Amino acid sequence: MPKGRVRAVVGYAALTLLCATATAWCVFSGIAKLNLSGNAVEVRLAECHQEEGGKGGSYTVCSGPVQNTANARTAKVSYKGHEGETIRAARTPWGSYDVVDTDFVSRGIAILLPVLPLFGTVGAGALTVREFRRARQPAASDGAS
Repeated sequence: MPKGRVRAVVGYAALTLLCATATAWCVFSGIAKLNLSGNAVEVRLAECHQEEGGKGGSYTVCSGPVQNTANARTAKVSYKGHEGETIRAARTPWGSYDVVDTDFVSRGIAILLPVLPLFGTVGAGALTVREFRRARQPAASDGAS
């Protein structure tokens, strides 16, 4: 098996895994944003502040106590709100909270966002299979012509 072919298979396989991970992240994020899991809680925002993001940008982060629960816990969400406002937020599998969006555009984005990395996963997977098959072909086929 030529060394270049092995590198191509490994590279495409890594790209496939990366795209599959991005697809899974988009799906789970969409499930939280649409509250399909049904675990949304109400959070009364007690404090909002700006945090610095990458490349000099900033975003608003609000936190506050979760309402109507037995144990007192604080939820931190990235949301452009103001103190005293009550919002609905759902917990994601990785432990953070996302604001539940119910408007048409937010629902459309949450539903369609996983489609792009899914196409990337399928394309990279097809390239992985193609390169793997090429690498497994015997070298004698070149001299048969």
